[in-house]
Amino acid sequence: MYRSQLETDLRQELKIHRLDYLVISGDLTRRATETEFRAAFLLVDSLVKRFGLDAGRVIVVPGNHDLNWGLSEEAYPFVPKSRLPKKLPPDRCIPAGEAGALIRDNEKYRARFALFDEHFHRHVYQGERYPSEEAEQFRWLERAEDRILFLGLNSCWEIDHHFTGRAAIHMPALTRALDRLNESEGKYDDWLKIAVWHHPVAGGEGMNPDFLQQLAVHGFGLCLHGHIHEAMEGFHKYDDARALRIVGAGTFGAPTKEQVPGIPLQYNLLTLDPASRQMRVDTRRKEKPEGAWAADARWGDKGKAPKAWYEFDPFTRSRWNRANSKFEPSSPGRRGGVG
Repeated sequence: MYRSQLETDLRQELKIHRLDYLVISGDLTRRATETEFRAAFLLVDSLVKRFGLDAGRVIVVPGNHDLNWGLSEEAYPFVPKSRLPKKLPPDRCIPAGEAGALIRDNEKYRARFALFDEHFHRHVYQGERYPSEEAEQFRWLERAEDRILFLGLNSCWEIDHHFTGRAAIHMPALTRALDRLNESEGKYDDWLKIAVWHHPVAGGEGMNPDFLQQLAVHGFGLCLHGHIHEAMEGFHKYDDARALRIVGAGTFGAPTKEQVPGIPLQYNLLTLDPASRQMRVDTRRKEKPEGAWAADARWGDKGKAPKAWYEFDPFTRSRWNRANSKFEPSSPGRRGGVG
């Protein structure tokens, strides 16, 4: 049903018959079960086949609902008081009263994403396994013909069934990715660079945003995330020449009983204009799970005539000279991606 509704909106309402990229910023499932991941893969696979995509044009990062709580609990075996270390590691320990404590087994802890890997990731990426080592949990997707680079990061690497609020970017993983840019001798300087993760960097559930400075100085101009259940836009200024636009995606699909009251289901369609180098974000809404998608007029001046879209320049000024730009997309016109 979800695939048919989305395809109808893209083809019939928006007259879009081909997508250049598909971006999913986490929470493919509700409880990280095999059945849910298989259903998510079938949806993604059908979109890939029906809109001219391939694995090299799909970027997916896990959300907090994509790690399995049961596997997380198994990673914390009970240790009786007599066998506890003198100093308990606060980030790897769950108190269990006078009897002892639950101490994290790091090897089992890394298996929290096993179902995400086995029943989704390796099917989307044709046998490629999702890394168990946190420092390797980033996705580097570059398309030289479009001069676009995506960097996918795992903001859930330290979240589990007990420590549910530990959203963060793993700095060794980010460092490994940025080392590629440093070693590229300027190859990506005039490319559009987009970072993707799950959690927001502002608000009550926002992560520590300091890592955004690293993205800014490396020429990233756009960040995409999910988690907040409602479409949003943000801006992070590093200096007068460098800043990041932040685009948050709403909830694409949820049962009626789990839908946030007053907030419709949503998705974003991002389009880059090759001539003006402006990025346009069209937000679509669906009031009922079994209903149809429509324009979501929520941007701009709500006191006058709010719009269902907004646009901005996603390129870092200090890295881009309009006269000398080599940015030449492989095909003209709309360059759509569902996020």
